[in-house]
Amino acid sequence: MKKALFIINPSSGRQNFLSMVEALVGKLVMQQIVSHIDIVYTKKQNDAKDAAQKIKKGEYDFVTAIGGDGTVNEVINGVILSGTHTPIAVISAGTVNDFANYLHLPQNPDDFCEMIRSFQCKAVDVGKVNDQYFVNVLAGGLLTDVGYKVPKEMKAIMGKMAYYVEGAKDLPKNLFNTVKLRFESKEYTNDVEALVFIVANSRSVGGFKNMASLASVSDGLLDVLVLKKVEFPNITTFLIKILQGDHINHPSIDYFQTQSLKIEYLGDSEPITVDYDGECFGQLPVQVEVVPEAIQLLVPDAEEGR
Repeated sequence: MKKALFIINPSSGRQNFLSMVEALVGKLVMQQIVSHIDIVYTKKQNDAKDAAQKIKKGEYDFVTAIGGDGTVNEVINGVILSGTHTPIAVISAGTVNDFANYLHLPQNPDDFCEMIRSFQCKAVDVGKVNDQYFVNVLAGGLLTDVGYKVPKEMKAIMGKMAYYVEGAKDLPKNLFNTVKLRFESKEYTNDVEALVFIVANSRSVGGFKNMASLASVSDGLLDVLVLKKVEFPNITTFLIKILQGDHINHPSIDYFQTQSLKIEYLGDSEPITVDYDGECFGQLPVQVEVVPEAIQLLVPDAEEGR
């Protein structure tokens, strides 16, 4: 039987998830899948990262991140820094859960138990920005700060709708405010007046399942999407194309794949804030690169993005 560490963010967005976790722990033990589970509840930022980083080689057979995309981000950073290559499981308890949804990770105790019983690992790429890691997305510009501006109470009550409500407040005043950015990579070098940029590891970003429609978490590449100014009469058509995953050839989009790139702000107003995995990272400039097969992720099967 296996030994496990569960790192739980009790303030994640999904209501009643703690009772689900309690049921899950009981099933894992009763079904003799796991012999021992240590549980860490996070109280503040970086608690999940610190707990994962303290793991010693051979101490646990796997570590489970239970929370939203930010909790998953911290656990992955911690495991990488621990140098143990401990397999990671994810139970999504946040509001959007892009990464978990993209990989169809289990949402209920029975499916999770079956995944642990089969113990199938997938080597997954991560992105590295400066000296930090992200598993799903790095972004800046229009609406990219919505994830950490929405109050936790609002997320718990409204779920994903909370993001749409918060985004709708800022959209009218920011829709036509571009910023001048410089992108430098082997595949694409350009100075662009942009509304938003996205550096994606998976296809699912901000609840849109095919935002980065060519992306894969195991191709050794990051997918970069740069949205330039969209004329007002074309906005509805453009949004429909995003929902359909048919937007990457739109004239307002520059889309490319790369192993590394640098992003700089060329303006002289207030600095541009960058978000990674739904949390505030810092400000431009940033150096971004892919780290192939950086983590071992427990998955229900090898197929991704079905």
